[in-house]
Parts: sequence; C-alpha cells; structure tokens
Amino acid sequence: MTTYQFDNGIPGFEHLQQFVLSEVEGEMPVRLMQSVEDENIAFLIASPFFFYNDYEWDLPDSVVQELKLDDEKDVEVWSVVTLNKDPNKSTINLLAPIVLNKKTKRGKQHIIHDHAYSSRAPLYQA
Repeated sequence: MTTYQFDNGIPGFEHLQQFVLSEVEGEMPVRLMQSVEDENIAFLIASPFFFYNDYEWDLPDSVVQELKLDDEKDVEVWSVVTLNKDPNKSTINLLAPIVLNKKTKRGKQHIIHDHAYSSRAPLYQA
C-alpha cells in the first residue's frame, strides 16, 4: 500500500488530502483509493487505457509543476469507476483523471477542459 498526498483534496472531498492505494485482486488494472482521514471514503479506480486505448490528453505545465513531475515514467493515470448492479451501466470518469507522481507520492484529480470526454463514459463499450 502506498500513501499519496493530494494538496487540494479531490473535487467534492477537498478536506481529504491523503489517500492510500491498494491492490485489488483480479485480472483488471484496478486499485482501491481510500482516504486516510476518513475510512468511510474510498474510490475504485482503474486504468482508463485498459478500457479506452485511444484515451489521451495533454497534462498542463501547472499540473506538472504542482506534482513535481520530472520524468514521464513517474506518471500514473487512473480514473474513478462507478459500479452498477447491471455491469453494462457501470461508468468510468474520463473527464477528471487521477494523476499520480509515483516518485514523490503526490496526486491530483485533474479536470480536462475543452474535451469531449465524459465523467460517465461506459465502462464496457458494446
């Protein structure tokens, strides 16, 4: 388990600044991102590239500086997953990815502007 520092929290949970990422068993690239300050707050996150291999956008310099990113290989990108009882209605947030610096253990939920990505993209495409 690794703890990441989110200086500004994440939208809707600005008061929570530390999250632990833990492995989830199974075949898919998913993690559990749980608040250190409030154990009742946790998010299922997944690699957006696993579900959308053409997913891409530019990381603004301001975010690169905020996360102290020196090397591209230190970057990890995750997206929050919302599960539904009907798996076909489960969604992934492509509009606001979680960007992590593996080296400095800093994170930010970055909202992509000027893009057609959805915060409720189908997890499973037909």
